[in-house]
This record gives sequence, structure tokens and C-alpha cells, in this order.
Amino acid sequence: MVGICSYLLVNFWFTRIAANQSSISAFLTNRVGDCFLTIGMFIILWSIGNLDYATVFSLSPYINENIVTIIGICLLIGAMAKSSQIGLHIWLPMAMEGLLSRAFLKLYYMREHPASSLGPLRFSLFGKIQDEGQSAENSSRSFSETTCEAFRFKNDKFKLWFIGFVEGDGSFIINKDGYLEFRITQSSKDAQILFMIKKELGFGVVRIQDFSKNTHCYRVRDKNNILKLIFIFNGNIFFYSRKEQFKLWLKAFNLKYKENILYLDKEFKPSLNDAWLSGFTDAEGCFSCSVYENKSNTAKLVRLRYILSQKGNIENMDYLANILDGKKHYLKSYDGYNVTVNTTKLFRIIQYFCFYSLRTKKHIVYFNWKKIYNIVINKKHIDPESLLLIIKYKSNINKSNYNE
Repeated sequence: MVGICSYLLVNFWFTRIAANQSSISAFLTNRVGDCFLTIGMFIILWSIGNLDYATVFSLSPYINENIVTIIGICLLIGAMAKSSQIGLHIWLPMAMEGLLSRAFLKLYYMREHPASSLGPLRFSLFGKIQDEGQSAENSSRSFSETTCEAFRFKNDKFKLWFIGFVEGDGSFIINKDGYLEFRITQSSKDAQILFMIKKELGFGVVRIQDFSKNTHCYRVRDKNNILKLIFIFNGNIFFYSRKEQFKLWLKAFNLKYKENILYLDKEFKPSLNDAWLSGFTDAEGCFSCSVYENKSNTAKLVRLRYILSQKGNIENMDYLANILDGKKHYLKSYDGYNVTVNTTKLFRIIQYFCFYSLRTKKHIVYFNWKKIYNIVINKKHIDPESLLLIIKYKSNINKSNYNE
């Protein structure tokens, strides 16, 4: 489309041969960039299976270096053609053919036009309009207007992923002086997810939290943005312990800012038809693989498990075990519960993550874990070559878990 627009724009002066030649040059040079960009995209799809930035950046350390280099060169040439860099810069000055002469001529005539001769009056009128616009925008808004703004957050897929992620890794903080804060802490190696959250929400701050522990945090402290978070979470929290924390946080907000926002005591229940489970898995989920000796025959026994962990909230974990067709276990050392889904019942989990993909670097673990699942479910794990692949993918899972 960039090439077509350039061609049509420059060749508007179709009676001029120079404009015709320049438009063809602009079109063909952009096609060079398109070709390399397309090749790069196809290589990414072939090697990773996804064009999402977070997925590509997360999986690139595990792709062959030569392939990564080729992808980088292709994308670089595509960008160079579009931005008219060295070697592919010739089309940009030629694209000015047919435009510059007419543009300068119009500017000359505009200079003599009465509308451009208003002098200070023109600027005073413009300043007045601008001031009026600013006063309308910056005028104090009522509580109901702020409420409407908070409810304009309509990306339900991200919204429910975000709620699930926060129920695992988020914090509703009340300081001793009644100061409120919302915080999500992550390893610095997965700080990209915090920047993604900031971009999606449109507010908040991401910064290093602890150099020694190598952690970053996403933080919100100002009243207006905390208010937006309140309307995202109010009535949409699943775990009972989180509900109580949020309820105290909302009470502190009303007390500090003299508001009267009602706590919505709703029974929100996630399902396999929304993104909540994807967010909670990014925070508290685990994909494990174990390879055992099978004494009955020469084949290895491969065991895959999908695990969710949570301290307390026994009723909530019972519900998750039910919808996932898994089993709940109590861990004394952790004083919490695990919901585990084993190999034979993982099909629904695989289907779910096809629609609601993971967003943290845990996607790398899932990517390798799913490859093992496909080998096992097709009963190819008895083949020695496939078993070597399983061991390779398993080592990638362990490596990714270590990096996290």
C-alpha cells in the first residue's frame, strides 16, 4: 500500500514524463522492501509459528543463529526500503518530482492570500480556540464521568487475562499512612510483560525494583488511575483471599479520597471460554515433563502435567479442578493446593491455549511442552529418534524454568 500510494501520488501529474518515471521508481523500490519483509515474515512463521512480538522475542534465543541472522537481514532491508536508507534511498528524492514545483507555487500564492495576512489577529483567534479547548478538557470531571471512562476499557480478552495475572502476581498495597499502591513484580528477565501491561492500560510506571534480586515492578499510585483499576477488578475477582484484599483496598480508597464506591460482591467464575486462566497460568501455572524407565518394555514412560498452585482458597481450587478435569492435592510444605491435569486429559488445555495464548516467557516452556505432547499423543515416543527430541525439548523446558 505504501508503494501504491507513492505511485498514485507522484504520478498524479501524469502528463510529465519525469513524474511517470519517478512514480515507477518509487513503486519498484518499495517492492524490494516488500519482498524482503515478506521473506522474513515467512521464515518467522516457519521457525516459530507466530508473528506476535512477545512470542518471537521470547523464542528467538532458542532458534538457530543463522536463521535469526537471515530474519534480521530481511527485516532490516524491508525497513531500509520503506525509510529510504542507503542503497534504497533513490526513490525518495524522485518521489518529490511533480510535487515540489506545485507545492512551492501554491505557497507563493498563499502568501498573498488575504487569509494569510491577518497578522496578530490570526494568532489571537487560534490561541482563543486553543485555550477554550484546553479548558474544556482540563475542567474538573464528575465522578460519573470518571466512571464512564473506566468502563471504556473494552478489550475483554486482555482484561480477563490481566485479572487472572494479578490474582497470581499482583498486590493491592495500603501503606501505614493510608497511601494506596497497586504493584506487579516480575523477574527482570520477564520485564517485557510489565511494559506490555503498561501499554495496554495506558498508565502506570515500570521500573527496577531490586538490583540484587533482579526484579522489575509495574506500579500505580495516582488517584485517577487507581480508580480505573478499581472498576476493572470490582466484581471480577475469583479467589476469596484476593477479594478480601481488594475490599480493604477499596475501603481505604474511599476513606482517603472521600469517595463512596460500592464494593460489588459478585461470584465471578472463570471458564475455558475466557482469558482469565491464561493470565493466572502466566503467574502461577507450571508445565512439567518427566521421563521414566518402563520395566515392562524397552520404551520410556513420558509423563506430562499441567499444574496450578495457590495457597488456601480450597473452594476456588476445587472449582478449577472441576472445569479442567484435574485433581486437587494439598501440599503441607507449601500449605497450599495444586490442581494437576495429567497426560491423558490435557487435550482441553491444549485447545484452550490455542485461543488464549500465554504472554510471559512461560510461553517458551509451553512451546516445548506442547511439542512433547504431540509426540506422546501420536505414540511416537517409542521411537529412539523421537525420544531424543523429547529429551531435547525437556532440557529446553528446564532451561526456561531456570531462567525465570
